[in-house]
Amino acid sequence: MHIPFTSLRAFAAVAQQGSFTLAAQALHLTQPAISKSVRELEQLLETALLERRPRQVRLTEAGAALLEHARAIFALEQAALEDLRARRGLQKGRLALGASTTIAAYWLPTYLARFAARHPGIALSLSSGNTARIAQQVLDGQVEVALVEGIVQEAGLACLPWHDEPLTLIAPPGLEVDTENLPGQVWVMREQGSGTAQVVEDFLRRQGWTAVRRITVGSNTAIVRMVQSGAGVALVPRIMVESLSAQGALKEVALPGGAVTRPLFWLRLHDRPASAAREAFEALLLAHDPVTP
Repeated sequence: MHIPFTSLRAFAAVAQQGSFTLAAQALHLTQPAISKSVRELEQLLETALLERRPRQVRLTEAGAALLEHARAIFALEQAALEDLRARRGLQKGRLALGASTTIAAYWLPTYLARFAARHPGIALSLSSGNTARIAQQVLDGQVEVALVEGIVQEAGLACLPWHDEPLTLIAPPGLEVDTENLPGQVWVMREQGSGTAQVVEDFLRRQGWTAVRRITVGSNTAIVRMVQSGAGVALVPRIMVESLSAQGALKEVALPGGAVTRPLFWLRLHDRPASAAREAFEALLLAHDPVTP
């Protein structure tokens, strides 16, 4: 059995106003419509809810009990409406973001700080990992906004260009590196599934370097540390090493064929309704060029 909400509202209005006429006026309905709703509710519950007297309506014991429940239900309804109104107004809510490791560490912090300052009531969470992991989190519904370093071809996902990121070839300060001996160097690279790994593989393929010695590690930060320690050379996002290069902690090497960039992408789950928080964050991403602290 389900109590029709309109009938419950009509009953409560009659009980509170003490009159079918006044209840009809309060709900902007006709008196016959109010009478019909209350009568149908009594038939459904098989209980008399009102004592109908000339010029007066009184609650039965059952009617008084139902009115208390109705007040609690309407209070919950109002709380739900206020909660949703606050979420639409960005006064409260949650937003789960996902990003590839370099984007999470270098590109997103300023955006997150701006968003948090504008909408302090929104709880933000950020998950980071390689492109494949973040794409799966979007598909699983764990992440609503995602920025990744590699193109994703997955049914159900839209993969949209966001920004082109410059890459640079780095080497230990004391290592003599040039175009001739690059193929013989040890290359420190990301694992399969990483957007950076795919870009490096494409670069090596274009150069025709197929027998490259390599060390595979799980983060770009680890790659930079290993190159500093003399483990080999690497192609990494330039944003990561600008200060280290200026300090002489490692050196940047001119790339054969000129500058190399990689596209950064914005992932969306097809047909997922956008929350107000997601719309606001995406508007921020579109309104400003990528920035760093």
